[in-house]
Amino acid sequence: MDLAAVADELYGVDPSAFTTTRDARAREARAAGDRELAEAIKALRRPSLAAWALDLLARERREEVDRLLDLGA
Repeated sequence: MDLAAVADELYGVDPSAFTTTRDARAREARAAGDRELAEAIKALRRPSLAAWALDLLARERREEVDRLLDLGA
C-alpha cells in the first residue's frame, strides 16, 4: 500500500464513503507498522461534490474531457 494508490481509491469512491474508507486505510497502514503512511492518509480531505464529479468524469470519460480541453485551447 502506498499513498498514491490509496488516494486514487479514495477519490474514486462516493463522497459519502470517503471518510469511512480513508479511516480504514489509515488503520491498515498503522497495523502494518507504517505510521507515516497512516498519518498521510488521515491528512487526505474529502473532495467537494463538484470536485468529485469532475474527477469521476475525468476517470470514466477521459476522451471527452480531452476534447473539451482541446476546444478550450
